[in-house]
Amino acid sequence: MMSAQNNGLQTEFQRKGYMLQDQFLTAEQCDHFLDIIAQFKQKNESPEIYRKVRGRSLRYSVIDGEKIEQHLPEIAHLYQKVNEFVRDVSNKELVPLDNKKVGINVNITPRGGEYRWHYDRNAVTVLLYLNEVRGGELELYPCYRIYLKNQRLLFLQRWLDRIIQIGAIRHFFGKKVVVQPTQGRMVMMQGTRCLHSVRPVEDDRERINCVFSYDTPDAKFLVEKNLDRYLYTQEALTSDPNYVASTDSSQAS
Repeated sequence: MMSAQNNGLQTEFQRKGYMLQDQFLTAEQCDHFLDIIAQFKQKNESPEIYRKVRGRSLRYSVIDGEKIEQHLPEIAHLYQKVNEFVRDVSNKELVPLDNKKVGINVNITPRGGEYRWHYDRNAVTVLLYLNEVRGGELELYPCYRIYLKNQRLLFLQRWLDRIIQIGAIRHFFGKKVVVQPTQGRMVMMQGTRCLHSVRPVEDDRERINCVFSYDTPDAKFLVEKNLDRYLYTQEALTSDPNYVASTDSSQAS
């Protein structure tokens, strides 16, 4: 893994809202992580999560951070190590999320699987691709969100989020970046500002990547409990909690 010092990555990330780094992990590292993930899958069930969404649905399997901490400690260690890189590049005091289920995930996307358009709950997200497949590209609109920091404007924020996700508006007002899943490639983005999604996987092989989430030490997130149910369980939920108004002020988004 490269250091962020003296290579202009800080400037690139702050200016563009995202950055890419090829060969962030070596092929040997990726293959090792793929092996231990395969061993985990042989012994543990990872049910497929499917949420029908207009435009692009949510269909994938996930190994959440609690399971990773217990069964895949090498990936948990990598999460902590990448944190140093994230601090350097962002020039901010960012830390792993308190919510261990969410902080680190392994996403496993089968043929035909995809991931809905969304913003992340956390300030910075890092994606690490462990293998290369046909399809499954990340589509990204950097710094696209009209972000209202005042939580009292939550209803307006959700209305704006829905409007600017409309395809025609994205086409005319956004600048799309497409990232091919390539073994060892890293993507780091401003999670709350960058609209992103994953195209359907076309390969017979599963698309496997790590997702690492970081934020400030005092960060709180609205609708956290409902969003966790949406992303990690097969419970029947009618809508994406990211974009449904909540009257529970004890939760955060």
